Amino acid sequence: MGKIFELIADSALEILDSYYDECHVCNRTDIDLYAYQGKLHLENGEVDDDIYAACASCIAEGNLTHSCDFAYLEIIDRYLGLKNLDEEAYLQNKKMLAEKYQKTPDIPIFMQYEDRPLCCNDIAEFTGYPKDAEECYDLTEKALYWEKQVTVKSEFYNFRKYGPPESKRDIAFFCCTHCQTRYFTFQFT
Repeated sequence: MGKIFELIADSALEILDSYYDECHVCNRTDIDLYAYQGKLHLENGEVDDDIYAACASCIAEGNLTHSCDFAYLEIIDRYLGLKNLDEEAYLQNKKMLAEKYQKTPDIPIFMQYEDRPLCCNDIAEFTGYPKDAEECYDLTEKALYWEKQVTVKSEFYNFRKYGPPESKRDIAFFCCTHCQTRYFTFQFT
C-alpha cells in the first residue's frame, strides 16, 4: 500500500514535470505535484473546475472531485450491487470507495475512461506499468483482466502471441491489498 496515496504504490507514483509549477488548490510552488483533473468545491458553494495539478496534502485533505467522476462511481455502484450487502453496508461501502477514489490522483492515466479494479469491497492499488515486453507477457498471463468488471480477455490480449501493445502505458497493473489478486487494464490509444 502506498504511503503517499493509499491506492498507488509509491514505486508507481508519478510527479508532474516542471510545466506545472504550483498547486492549483493551495498555490504552493515548493512541493511535488500530481495530475488531478477535477473540481475544487469552495466553502461558499462555488466550484473551481480548473484544477489540473495538486499537491498530496490538497488531494488528501481538500474538497476535490474528479471531472467526469460519475462514470467510475457507476462502476462502483454496479460492483457493490453484485455483493450481498444490506442497504446500510451498501451505502457505507459506496461512500468509502467514492472518498478513496476522490483522494487519489489521476495515476495511471486512463485514455478511455477511469477504470480501477475493485476487489474485496475495495479499490485495488495501482502497482505500475510493464517495464518491458517480458514483464508485459508474464503479468498479463497471470493477472485477471478488468474492464469495468472482471472480464474474459480477448484472444488478441495474448501479448506473447500477438506482440506487446504500442505503448507500455496502455497496460496498467493493480493488486488487491486484501487478497493479493492481480489485475490488469488495457486501454489502447
